[in-house]
Amino acid sequence: MMSASPDNRQPACLPSASLPKDGRRQAMLTAAPMKRIVDIFSALKKQMYLFASSTQLRLAPSCRSECTSDAYHPDVISLSRLASGSLGGGLLLTLIAIVSHTTGISVLFPPLAATCFIVSTCPHLRIARPKPVIVGHFIASICGLIGSWAGDALVPGSEYTSAIKLGVSVIFATITMQALDADHPPAAATSAIPAILPLPMQEYLLPIHMAWGATLCVMISILWNRGLFEFPTQTNDSRGKKYGVYMEKNQTRGTILCLAGFAMMCFQNIFPLIYTTGLICMLLGVISLGSNIFYASKEALSQ
Repeated sequence: MMSASPDNRQPACLPSASLPKDGRRQAMLTAAPMKRIVDIFSALKKQMYLFASSTQLRLAPSCRSECTSDAYHPDVISLSRLASGSLGGGLLLTLIAIVSHTTGISVLFPPLAATCFIVSTCPHLRIARPKPVIVGHFIASICGLIGSWAGDALVPGSEYTSAIKLGVSVIFATITMQALDADHPPAAATSAIPAILPLPMQEYLLPIHMAWGATLCVMISILWNRGLFEFPTQTNDSRGKKYGVYMEKNQTRGTILCLAGFAMMCFQNIFPLIYTTGLICMLLGVISLGSNIFYASKEALSQ
């Protein structure tokens, strides 16, 4: 068997050092873009891996399992939650505007818009419960009026009067809401509006009218959310049901009074006497909700 002569052998691959100088330069120029592309794809793959490992994407349709507290988490993107939250928030504010226009009861829409967002997209938060929503807007309205009057008294006619009004109003509202365990962030905007904008109603009606709008928001959110899950949701303070909802007795009674006051206030243009009775009923409901903290403290001390 004859062996191939050295001259007839074909080298499989020449090392780069054996290539001509021009060949090595061409190979380097060709390899650099390819390496850059590979690095880019590696970085993208790493970023996609980090996203997949830290974020959960849930595409299940609307059902009770998608409305548990686990689904309302920063690392969970739920298609059902996005749909129900966005549609619910828009529907709530639309209905509030329609009822307000029909009954002639004016409200401040910017803070109520933020409330609609919270009760529809974050229903498991404590600030989405009826007491913080109703009492928060009511007490913030009073604090806004007090802060506006205080600003005019402290620095009358100054170019900084509006700034002082804003600061004092928000300070009063923040302290009072926290003291009554009714802190509701959108209500801070309710306290600020009287300091810088003209009101669509007489000043003394602002707190009751905002409680009316907040009550309507609570009523619609209960109807909207309870189609998929228990709302108000169960919390450490309200583990058992009272009158079919996870709320303490005094809070449930206060909410019922507010709902009755809301219904009677809707007769403003037809029966003014019923409207006036509704104002009183709404005030009693807010007082019942706001005083719940004192009953809770008394029960805790007795235990």
